[in-house]
Amino acid sequence: MKTLELPTTLPERGVRASCAAPVIVASDGRDQSDAALAIGGLLAEAPEALRVVTVVKTMPVVSPEAPIEFSSDVEAARRADAKRAVLEQVHRTWRDGQEVEVYDGDPATVVARIAHQSKATMIVCGLGRHRVMDRVFGDETALRLIRMSDVPVLAATGGLSAAPGRIVVAVDFSETSMRAARLALDLAAPGATIYLTHAAPRDSSTADWHDGTSTYKRDAGAALERTHEELRAPDGMRVQRVILQGDPATELLAFAASVNADLIATGSHGHGFVARLLVGSVTTRIVRCSTCSVLTVPHAAVMSQVRTMVGHPVVLTYPRPDWTAALDDFTRRNLGRRGMLEVDDPEIGAQAQEIDYPLLGATYDAHDARVELMLGELGELGDTARHLTRGIGGVTAIDILRRDDGRDAAIRIGHGRGQTLLTFLA
Repeated sequence: MKTLELPTTLPERGVRASCAAPVIVASDGRDQSDAALAIGGLLAEAPEALRVVTVVKTMPVVSPEAPIEFSSDVEAARRADAKRAVLEQVHRTWRDGQEVEVYDGDPATVVARIAHQSKATMIVCGLGRHRVMDRVFGDETALRLIRMSDVPVLAATGGLSAAPGRIVVAVDFSETSMRAARLALDLAAPGATIYLTHAAPRDSSTADWHDGTSTYKRDAGAALERTHEELRAPDGMRVQRVILQGDPATELLAFAASVNADLIATGSHGHGFVARLLVGSVTTRIVRCSTCSVLTVPHAAVMSQVRTMVGHPVVLTYPRPDWTAALDDFTRRNLGRRGMLEVDDPEIGAQAQEIDYPLLGATYDAHDARVELMLGELGELGDTARHLTRGIGGVTAIDILRRDDGRDAAIRIGHGRGQTLLTFLA
């Protein structure tokens, strides 16, 4: 297996946790959740940016015809025991003074709902030891959290108590795997090694894989190189490209074990309404079988990654005669700011098209009722090194969302029954 080491450049970084966008740590107080507390503390940095949550599972009903009623004292005692266990865990693994929130219900459902309502940056939970009795806040609850969550989920093993130093990123060139790669860089320790790993199916080419002339292998290698360039990993961090062949889950797990990885980062993506309701088989097997921690970015997280940026937004709606001037002013205010381009179509749902590209310009052609959004990297002397243009026809509305600090947060272009959104990342 051959790997290629590439040079690195300085990125924009940071897990942006705050009171308005906290890290949620889900724990049941057992040892297998210790790592979740430790990593949650590292990510949140400030105490007010961390919420520790434990969920008391609803007592089972033996028979619908003759349900067992539990007294309020019994339920209160169960909640008190759960809170005491997690407080002892916090004292054992991290610090005193951290509040613990106790809820009733199904753990995965409740935690996913809390994360959504609080606009959480991430959920951190424990990854169980793959035994049935350990699957309360272990791998099955982690898997169900990933299926339900619209924020990234980090399922931490007991061996992860500090920032990971060896990270395997599963790259399938989707927007979710790119987001997982960027988030992995945010989590990585200084000087970490990042393996950008693509697993190609065995039937991806009729040519001999080891021949070196395989079209698929050549194209995948070029795509991995572009992925590396777009990541802009920091100085001192080693980034290697790895192309595997075979069953993706099997190969990724084997490679992670071979390099003694601390973390596997992957995206679970959907290409349609039904697919977005499920977690792919690759992610499922990785979560169930991994011996190291697993970071998963659900598809819904990509579509909502910057929703917490605006405190009390002002929406500016422009009449059609003012669209040209409004877009000219918008360009002048935001030239070079990095953003995420999303297209929301009622037929296919919302899809992220481009992530983390700088704005080069926005124009309106009144003759064709068409908006052009230009994104890309600027080279030396203002030359455009890499760019793309998004043409939007049949425009019906232009709105700008402005933050309470006066900066633009996003622009919405209405067209037909859908809309295109450009949301700035900072």
